[in-house]
Amino acid sequence: MSHPPRPLALACLACVLLYLSGCGDMDMGPDSPVGPFPQVTYCSVDQDCPDPSLFFCDSATSRCEPACLTREDCGVARRGPHALAACDEVGGAGCQCDMNRCVPVVCAADTDCDSGTVCRDGACGSPPSESRAVACEVTPDVVVGTPGMTVDFHVWVRESTGAPLVLRDGVAWEVLSPSVVGGGDGHHASVVLSEPASEHQALAVRVGNVSCHARVTVLPAEVAPGGVRVLVVDALTGRPVPLAVVAVSADDGGLEAAMVTNADGAVWVPAEGEVALSAFHSDYGYLTLARHDASQFRDVRMALRRNPLDRFGGVKGPFPTLTETFSTAVSLRVGLMGLSVPGLPTDLAPESFLGPEHEVALPVGTGQDRLSLPSGSALWLTGSTAPDVAAPGVAGVCDGSLPGVLDAELAIRTGACGTRTAWALTGALPLKELPLNLMAPGTDPLLQLGQLLPGSTRFFSALSRDARFTLAPTPGILTGEPDTRAAEYAQALPFERETPGVRLSFPFAVRVPPLPQYRGAHLDRAYVLATVAVPGRGMVPLGLGAAANVAPADPNTDADARLGRPGLVPVRMAPTHRGLEGLPYRLVVSATSGDQAEDGTVATSTLVANLPRPEFDPDGVQPVDAGLSFLSLPESVRYNFDGAPRGELVGREFQAQVDGRASVVRAEFTNRAGRRWTVLMDPDDTDDGVVVPRPPPGFEDRTFDFDGVLQETRAKLQVEALRVRGLDRRMGQGPSRLVATEGLGAERLADLTDAVATLSVGRPEVTWRHPEADGQRLARGSAVRVSVSGFRLGTGSGGEGQVRVSMRGGSGCNDQALFASAPIAPGRGEVELQLPAKCSGLGVSLVATLVDLEGDPLRPLVTTTRQVDIP
Repeated sequence: MSHPPRPLALACLACVLLYLSGCGDMDMGPDSPVGPFPQVTYCSVDQDCPDPSLFFCDSATSRCEPACLTREDCGVARRGPHALAACDEVGGAGCQCDMNRCVPVVCAADTDCDSGTVCRDGACGSPPSESRAVACEVTPDVVVGTPGMTVDFHVWVRESTGAPLVLRDGVAWEVLSPSVVGGGDGHHASVVLSEPASEHQALAVRVGNVSCHARVTVLPAEVAPGGVRVLVVDALTGRPVPLAVVAVSADDGGLEAAMVTNADGAVWVPAEGEVALSAFHSDYGYLTLARHDASQFRDVRMALRRNPLDRFGGVKGPFPTLTETFSTAVSLRVGLMGLSVPGLPTDLAPESFLGPEHEVALPVGTGQDRLSLPSGSALWLTGSTAPDVAAPGVAGVCDGSLPGVLDAELAIRTGACGTRTAWALTGALPLKELPLNLMAPGTDPLLQLGQLLPGSTRFFSALSRDARFTLAPTPGILTGEPDTRAAEYAQALPFERETPGVRLSFPFAVRVPPLPQYRGAHLDRAYVLATVAVPGRGMVPLGLGAAANVAPADPNTDADARLGRPGLVPVRMAPTHRGLEGLPYRLVVSATSGDQAEDGTVATSTLVANLPRPEFDPDGVQPVDAGLSFLSLPESVRYNFDGAPRGELVGREFQAQVDGRASVVRAEFTNRAGRRWTVLMDPDDTDDGVVVPRPPPGFEDRTFDFDGVLQETRAKLQVEALRVRGLDRRMGQGPSRLVATEGLGAERLADLTDAVATLSVGRPEVTWRHPEADGQRLARGSAVRVSVSGFRLGTGSGGEGQVRVSMRGGSGCNDQALFASAPIAPGRGEVELQLPAKCSGLGVSLVATLVDLEGDPLRPLVTTTRQVDIP
């Protein structure tokens, strides 16, 4: 069975943020020396150093380190005989004063360098020549669309060593057919699809002596009257999805028409007026456009994502380290690595985003012996062997250079391979500098790391732009119980051992807007993830910061000790490097609560803002303002899983109250095999209610699930309100406009979304605590206990119902029913009930069932039974 991950704090990279809790490094001593130093001087106090005004005694290493208060303190004019070579070398950028240490300046963009030079791997130098290029690839490499559709392309270039190559000049784009109109500049190109044609090479790019191309299919512009043309494509590869069933359903969810897509992924279906338009394929997540106007939007493009747990794979190996030559401090090595995230983080299964959790032995005494961490994280001490880590990847494109791939196109179309960017955030924390409560029970290690990292100069970023990997069927997937922990990783970590990475050289502050509330309380922490958006690969983290909101719990994050102002979160990040230079920086700001609600819900609100460039501003003098506000969280989320009316809801009806600034609402149902059904809705429709259609014959209903004994249960439900740039709901530009061929395009949803408010609704479950097993003996009139999760106990305001325990068999037991509506302790979800004193017998059945406010059992039934002996 797939190991259930702890709740994700980020609505997404909401997802990566909850697990930046531990991890590894590339160059893990104290800061690399910028000497020469007069002589390595060991010390106890500053006065032991050659000049206490120019050096300080590092208590972690007992060694004299160059000190500074301003940038001028690092130059030869101030330091005289104690000058630092790296700070004064001819042609160098000099040094910054970072956390009272002199460290070399790192560039973030070509504009930071002198004329005629470029910024690569954080340093200025001569621009590389296009003659070094030996291979290139275009993304996307396959496009299927209709006339008028705009497509953006990017070219990746490699040199003979396989290392990425980012050129300033020497990239030339060429249009090869009248099917596309447009051109490119540098590594980017933008074209508009024009004349219809079957798949052919329509765009080429030449870099030095090598060239590569993109294949394009343009469908006819005309759509036959009386219906809708639907084009179904793979959201991550651009390939058409043949043999998908496109269904048209009425307002009550009943099926009206269904047709199958052809080899181009296209099909015409009869439809007029307001209908539910859905695409079904067993290998992909289902997608439904609720209340689609088939008379106005008659040409639709539906982008599907593969079932995330059907196949599993990625990269694995020992976390890379370099030999230390000058560090004597005992440090805790921490780090996290992963593969880039395509789309919104919530598009992925938690297991395929962070990796399945595993037990990690703590290398320091903290009262806890082990921690449960994602497979991409590690903890170890200096001098010890770096542990293995594993990062799962998401299916995409690849080429024949990947071992085990004989036919690259077949592997792509079956979801058996992928190419992503591998990343690592790594560092060392001297034990003397660790907070005493770093790993204390109840602490949030991510919050601790996010608060420690911005104040340290000992963290690095490492990247491998072109990490290729294969994926194989996940163990247990055929029985619907995928076990991702048993999956194998065929590829080794792609990091080069001789590459130390780039230091997180840019400390600054981010002004976090007022935190939203959920159920009357402000969210109690905020995380800021600094990233770079990589075309065709996804989001790559470059740094982070975090702040709590507990003293006081109000709309603003607590004041940081160094910045002294509430509402500011200190962040530290690296510049783009290793082939990602020139790509856009982005900040992901996520507000969440540290603890799940009693009913299992997890609330997160996230902003995604462009960052023009990272600045060196350790004192937060000019905080970065996202210029956005959080969306409020969905409230009053209700869905009737039953096909018949229940309460105020008709069968299969969804309702929610969402922020009026949202442009699109997504309701996502996920079963135990990780297979999804996403319903896109206009926010105006969620108040009145939307009926989820029934699937066509032959397709599983993914709003339901089956437990280990084939008992039908509810699928997990997640509700997202998204604010999408370019969609104005006041003009009726909701999901239908997004997926229309002349619209923005569902594949671009992650690039266009600047705010997401996510509510993950718990799955109702009830389990026995006492008696613990069948056949147990109980005294007459004794107390029994059951545990409830994913369900709010209570019959008053905010409650969803209670627990009913029915008794069968024995003497004085039949037709007896006990009820409990309040937990024995807040937050525990356990209830206690007293058995009737007259009930006795052998093999008495105790049936615990969750019932709603009217006393009716939930549908599908949520129940569990114990058989006991009551002498």
